[in-house]
Amino acid sequence: MKITGVYKIKTHEQLKAIADPLRTKILMKLVKDAHTGQQLAEMLDITRNNIYFHLKELEKHGVIQIVRKEEKNGIVQKYYRAVASRFIPEDYLLPSLDLVETSRQVFMETLDITRTKIEHAPAASFALSSANEHHRKNLASTYRFHATQESFHAFIEEFKLLMDKHFRMEPTPAGGTSLTAEEKSYYMSLIAFQDNRKDING
Repeated sequence: MKITGVYKIKTHEQLKAIADPLRTKILMKLVKDAHTGQQLAEMLDITRNNIYFHLKELEKHGVIQIVRKEEKNGIVQKYYRAVASRFIPEDYLLPSLDLVETSRQVFMETLDITRTKIEHAPAASFALSSANEHHRKNLASTYRFHATQESFHAFIEEFKLLMDKHFRMEPTPAGGTSLTAEEKSYYMSLIAFQDNRKDING
């Protein structure tokens, strides 16, 4: 099932439902792929009763849904999925400190996932080679720049087009895919945010 791009949070109750840090983690998992409560409990190292409580709350407020059911050993397993890849509030719900912290949590979770990927990547991913100094096999850079909101938005849209032009995006784990003889598998993490603090270098 393909999820929509953006879901508008319309009520304070919905806002409160996704503001919990654990629910933010659950929602991030369900944006990427469909999972059962048992799978999520194992991923997040929490009890099934706890995970099902949070899943029930998220489902009640319309931000996740059951996308399929499978029977295994006589037990029906429900697979949950986020209804969208992004969640933003209606203007009348702003400002919301809870949502600011939820958004910050998403960025921190992204960093944690990337760190785990780096730690478990094979040595070949970071091996240096002088065979062709102009062909890079990886990238680790940070940038600090100035832009208007309009130009930043335009960059994001062009970046999406650039990804589609040069790369064949990997589907969800459930979909699976195989590489061609020439292809390599890459992982990219992109984080950008407005930062007006003068005491941060880099």
